Amino acid sequence: MAYLFQKLSNAITEPQVDIDQIPPSQTLVDCSGCTADCDDHPKYPSYLELDTTSDLLGSMKPYGRHVVIATGLSDWPEKIDQDTGSLAAALSKVINNDKEYTTKEPNGRIFITNSSLINQHSTVANGHDVLLLPDNLLIANVTPESAGAFFNTFLKGPLPAQPIHVPYLQHDLKHRSPSSPWTVQKLPYGSLVMICSHRKRDKRCGITAPILAREFDHCLRQRDIDEAGDQGTAILMCSHVGGHKFAGNIICYTHQGTRGIWYGRVQPCHCEQIVNETIIKGNIIKELYRGAMIHSYGPTDACLAKRIRW
Repeated sequence: MAYLFQKLSNAITEPQVDIDQIPPSQTLVDCSGCTADCDDHPKYPSYLELDTTSDLLGSMKPYGRHVVIATGLSDWPEKIDQDTGSLAAALSKVINNDKEYTTKEPNGRIFITNSSLINQHSTVANGHDVLLLPDNLLIANVTPESAGAFFNTFLKGPLPAQPIHVPYLQHDLKHRSPSSPWTVQKLPYGSLVMICSHRKRDKRCGITAPILAREFDHCLRQRDIDEAGDQGTAILMCSHVGGHKFAGNIICYTHQGTRGIWYGRVQPCHCEQIVNETIIKGNIIKELYRGAMIHSYGPTDACLAKRIRW
């Protein structure tokens, strides 16, 4: 009877996640902590109320595409989708008004965040650089007024099955829309570390994010990992990702933007292992893992490596 009760309890409490969210078993590593003295790392303020017991696996909502908008800021209005006049609000409105897409979500949920990325390529008024994942693209000169065309051109179509040939895409855009100011290039980073810093939404991420950013920057510099290039890693602050109680919250994009790994409860002492295991080796730290962008691990058919739920 006790065994039956335990089995029933596990069935009730086990996070219900699709197999697509489970990494191949050979990529899983245990959280090893840090060999340095704890006093060597900065600490979060003790007054922060952080959840240290709830299940992390299954605590994020899977998505198919991530739209990362360059704003040059690290904090934003509480709800960016209601920030009138902003690109985030304009895109959200276009997507929500397309009932056929939102009902079927053929490519999964479209996830929109603002970021601290500075606009370096946009030249038109109110234009933004936009990173698009898993497409691994940077599109410049995207304005709120062009949100509808941007959705139809880049977001409504199927997810890429193979790397996008950027010169062909740029030529096609110019052919279809000669007056469009958009320019397209490959994402200039090999990997991204995105840290939720949205203080106006919840102070926990706003407080923990700068601490993590400094520690990640230190770890990357120690390994001579620059920001740009196929082997480079950029650190970006981003708006609300969900689960502030699990701060620090980060998303690691690796494999040229095609794999999006979500971690929660990240402390400064975890940064070194995240860089070594996830950014450099592509492994997943089990104890911190919340979930992933869909298709991050490729097809889930039986011929692939066994995937183990925990």
